[in-house]
Amino acid sequence: MDKKINEDAMNFLKNKLKNLIILFIVLPLISCSIDSQNDSDIDEIIDNAIQNSNRAENNSSRDDQRKPAEILKFAELKPAMTVLDLVSNGGYYAEMIASIVGKKGNVIAHTFTRNNSNPDFDYDDYVNESEHMSNVSMMYADFDEINIQENTLDRVFIVQNYHDLYFDRPGYGVDDVQPVLAMIRKGLKPGGLMIIIDHDAEKGAPSSTGTTLHRISDEIVMNDMKAAGFEFIDNIHVLKNDWEDDLSKSVFDESVRGNTSRFVHKYRSPD
Repeated sequence: MDKKINEDAMNFLKNKLKNLIILFIVLPLISCSIDSQNDSDIDEIIDNAIQNSNRAENNSSRDDQRKPAEILKFAELKPAMTVLDLVSNGGYYAEMIASIVGKKGNVIAHTFTRNNSNPDFDYDDYVNESEHMSNVSMMYADFDEINIQENTLDRVFIVQNYHDLYFDRPGYGVDDVQPVLAMIRKGLKPGGLMIIIDHDAEKGAPSSTGTTLHRISDEIVMNDMKAAGFEFIDNIHVLKNDWEDDLSKSVFDESVRGNTSRFVHKYRSPD
């Protein structure tokens, strides 16, 4: 009798062990399949946002130069996120992000204070009159006036305008970038990401190139972000063109305009 009980117990344990082994093998496969499906879904959402026929023609016509598919996927965007697009003038990224985050998401399109009373500034009209941007709201504030509620943002974009933090003209740059970055970090949720794209300056170039050339060295950006407590996560080189771009020339010089070399960085606000 005891032998029979022991045999039954051993068989029970063997079956349990077999089931556990199968579970440990199958679960990762299921997880990978779900992740793959999710990646496929977001890729399709991003592609649809880029192909959206409602986009402004002066935006979509620049896609070949700006590589939005690579940039938006690099940003790890998802539906229902809240995204701040700093210096959003023209809305190149804002209108695509609006489609990606969808009706449950929000996009905050930032521009400088002076544009609120500028009769020639029509970006806000475009936002208000465009159905595909119904989840976009305007923010009028100079860099040192930006005020964001704590832990409300999933992503922050600043595209070809980080150098303006160092632009030595009234209503643009600031004396100290750290309070601005501290406000952005305050607004980002733990683990939130900031995407920075800007025109390359030569390595070791001073921050004054933000004024003289409308460029910035990525070394300055990395040092600024580190000082603000952000973690550098990754960069991609899809917009690099330093073998053709003369980094000593203004981005508005006709010999390089529209074909500058740009760095693309991703930073994380720590948990």
